[in-house]
This record gives sequence, C-alpha cells and structure tokens, in this order.
Amino acid sequence: MKTPALASFVLTACAPAVLLLAACSGEAPPQAPAEVPAPAGAQPPAGPVDATYLCDGGNRVDLVDNRAFARIAMSDGRVVQLGSIGNSEPPTWSDVGLRFVVGSDYVELSQDGGQTLRCEVQAPETTDPDAVTS
Repeated sequence: MKTPALASFVLTACAPAVLLLAACSGEAPPQAPAEVPAPAGAQPPAGPVDATYLCDGGNRVDLVDNRAFARIAMSDGRVVQLGSIGNSEPPTWSDVGLRFVVGSDYVELSQDGGQTLRCEVQAPETTDPDAVTS
C-alpha cells in the first residue's frame, strides 16, 4: 500500500520527466525552406528602366540600358535578356527564339514558331513633389 507521502514524491519527481518525454516525439520541428539563389542567367541587366510593357499571359518587358536591351520576365518565372537589333524599323529586340517589337500601332512579344502576345506600355511612375512620404 502506498503512502500519501510516497505518492506525492512520485508525482513531484516524475511528472516533469513524463511531460518532457511526451513533448519529445523524436521528430524535429519543420524547418523553413532554404533560399535558393537565382541562376546567373536570371539576373536582370544593370541600368535604369527606360520603358515597361505588360503583355498577355502575365509577361513583362522592361527596356533597359538606354533601350539597348529588353529584359523579359516571363510568367513562368524565367528572365531573358534580348539585344536590340540596331537601326531596325520598327524597333526590335531579339535572341533565343524570342522577339519583342514596338510598332507604330502595335507592340508584341513573339516566339519563333509559336505564340504572339499583345503588349501595352505601362505608364511610368511619377513622383508628386507635394505627396507626403511616410
């Protein structure tokens, strides 16, 4: 037969150990996924953005480095840089089977033997000197 003092001792001495063992299920807590650096080819070229075009399907084209390059951010996450074809009419940027053309009444992004997407110029962001910034 157990005495009340022995039962009290067992509860006091063993309870923390039992709780600790119950909390340790042997599985490590889930860890946050590690940052994966972007491949070197996906880095945008240096230089200010001269113009931005939004194209069908969630694609975006930025003309950069005094319009020498078109940086295309594709809807699947890839970033491709196209070089300007000097003195082309209409102005055209092309490489790797992609072509971006800014005509007098149209703008399009196309893939050789593939789809042609309609694009529209995005108005540049202007800063209002009277606006309050926080």
